[in-house]
Amino acid sequence: MRVVILEPPAWAWETPGASLARGLAVPRITFGDLVRDHLHQGTGLGMRTREILDSGGPFPDELRAAIVRDRLCRAAAAGFLLAHHPFTAAQALTLDELLHELGTPLDAVVHLRFPGAELERHVRREAARRALVSGPACSHEPAVGTPRAEGSCDACGDDLHQRQADEESAVRNHVSRYEAMVEPVTRHYAERDLLVTVDVVGAPEETAARALTTLRQRTR
Repeated sequence: MRVVILEPPAWAWETPGASLARGLAVPRITFGDLVRDHLHQGTGLGMRTREILDSGGPFPDELRAAIVRDRLCRAAAAGFLLAHHPFTAAQALTLDELLHELGTPLDAVVHLRFPGAELERHVRREAARRALVSGPACSHEPAVGTPRAEGSCDACGDDLHQRQADEESAVRNHVSRYEAMVEPVTRHYAERDLLVTVDVVGAPEETAARALTTLRQRTR
């Protein structure tokens, strides 16, 4: 299958997308990984990306499209799960045109959505997991639902602190901004009868299992 997944930010470790890709037996392609590969290999696209990153300028849609094209021209026919792209309706349209050119259109677009109560639980869990020790020697992960920006690590006794960007309000605002940003993308794919909306409830693998069931039902 060829699937785009729209998954909210701020998963500390495993994401539903990673589990879903395994269930579909297709590679999970993330835009960030594609960028890092080009930077590491020093390709032409990598050098252009480096120039953008060094200048602090906006990442142009044309360059995003070229990076995605480079990968999908080698993978689209075999199936994929594409994450972290597209982020705008214009990027979605460009992706549609590329896949039409390749003769490999999307089978579905999975939109993972937090119900209200689950969003609160997720925010608290992620904020808790990002409580950091002052030193580099210990990896600290407090219990789910017990964020601690102060105090000491249960494992090493070092002081805990929390970055401002990882506070509950910041994580919640990050998710809210993401949902507002991808709304035109979900509308674009809903109009093409490709959108599948799955509530994020429970562990990542549980959400992935529900998404997998829904996708299989669509293709029967």
